[in-house]
Amino acid sequence: MTTDDLLSILLDTLLPGDEALWPAAGQHGLAQKTRDMAALAPGGLEALETVLKALPSTLPDESRDIREQTLREIEAAEPDAFDKVVTAAYNAYYTDPDIRDVIATLTGYENRPPQPRGYDLPAFDESLLDQVKARGPIWRPVPDE
Repeated sequence: MTTDDLLSILLDTLLPGDEALWPAAGQHGLAQKTRDMAALAPGGLEALETVLKALPSTLPDESRDIREQTLREIEAAEPDAFDKVVTAAYNAYYTDPDIRDVIATLTGYENRPPQPRGYDLPAFDESLLDQVKARGPIWRPVPDE
């Protein structure tokens, strides 16, 4: 069994999906994206490796209840590492375009970034900068050469 296979089982346990709309994260193929998300956080890849190494080799053959209990035990033993893995998994899952399509279907919120077509913002009030402008420059001029 490869590391990505174990990661997929871990993801399916954390984000199991349902029969109707939500795909399970591992079956949806988010192992590499989870790895990429973990790499963005300081110590994230090390945390992922710590959690993966703590998974028993028998995990693929276990029931969902046993898998969940196993993850609870790893969480208790390695709370910081487990938290980083959960954050990476959720970031990978909820930024996936297919999952955002499910959210759009359920909520009516379009599957797109909030800006630039997002929220209407009031015109910027430049008078908010008056106090800062009144201070004058906070740097020294560089002499011309």
